[in-house]
Amino acid sequence: MSRDDETESFGSGESSDGGGSFGGSESSGGSSRLVEKKERLREWLLLDGNRLVVAGGVLVVVLAVLVAVERLGWVPMERTQPMYYVFSALISGNLTLITVVVSINQLLLGRAFHSPGELESEIRNVIEYRQEVEDHAGEVAPVKPQGFLELLFENTRKETERIDGMTFGAVGEETRSAVDDVVKSLTDHADRVVDLLDDSSAGTFDVLSVTLTTNYANEINRIRRIRWRHGDDLPESVMEALDDLIEHLQKVDVARQYFKSLYLQEELSALSRILLYAGLPAELISVVVLLGFTADQGSALTDSLPLLLPVTVTVAFLPLAILLSFIVRTATVTERTVATIPFTTPSQEQ
Repeated sequence: MSRDDETESFGSGESSDGGGSFGGSESSGGSSRLVEKKERLREWLLLDGNRLVVAGGVLVVVLAVLVAVERLGWVPMERTQPMYYVFSALISGNLTLITVVVSINQLLLGRAFHSPGELESEIRNVIEYRQEVEDHAGEVAPVKPQGFLELLFENTRKETERIDGMTFGAVGEETRSAVDDVVKSLTDHADRVVDLLDDSSAGTFDVLSVTLTTNYANEINRIRRIRWRHGDDLPESVMEALDDLIEHLQKVDVARQYFKSLYLQEELSALSRILLYAGLPAELISVVVLLGFTADQGSALTDSLPLLLPVTVTVAFLPLAILLSFIVRTATVTERTVATIPFTTPSQEQ
């Protein structure tokens, strides 16, 4: 069940009691909507939001804090010497930050460089994997991540529908119910993901984000337990279909991990480039203000410090805000995809 479905079910609960119960139900519905809004905001900040917009939001908060501190008189600005030290630290800190981050990113991206033999082996493995997917689908797979992932989920849905329509013979009600529960859960999930992919029009992260909570370790474990406990009672055709379903789910996880590696390379490359673009003006403005502190008291710079200081310090925080917005998303993606089938973690639970 998705978060929206859970919220809707919780918010629409009714009670057989009188008017007091109705008030409690209304309160519960308002609470669930508040929780849903907080969850959406959290997901937007962590994943869905444009990273530059998130960085802009961080800078707005920094500017608001600095203006509030100045208005409250906590920074009297009677002497410019302390601000000289502040901007000196910001300049050296930004230079170190940009240099270290770009260097680390380049080291990570350097893993993409292979010898001809390694490239040949990697390409061969990718082609074999793609061929296996096409054999199951009975058609040529798309080359773009969105279309390829949609084909994978359509294959999974077809397999679950095939199992749902099978004759199980003289198996017990408990066995049939256990299979039906797994099949229904996977069918509903595949339908939801295919609908999202149909509505989505974009790149690697949009495709990856659809699968961040897609970890089939629990479903595969349930299927294996059914086969182990009731294998003697199930027809051979059902056993083979369950094996095929497990294979489909494993292929989805392989695709998810592969697209994650593509996304991380794209994201780290973009981070390095944007940090360099933002770092130059941030450093230049900080240096200009720092040099301005050498002017005599009563100059244009010293007279405009109450307005100038919050703005220039906020600009100096630009590289850190950009780094924060990007690293939060890459860390969230890594956390939610850290385990591969047959294992899972709490952060990957659906």
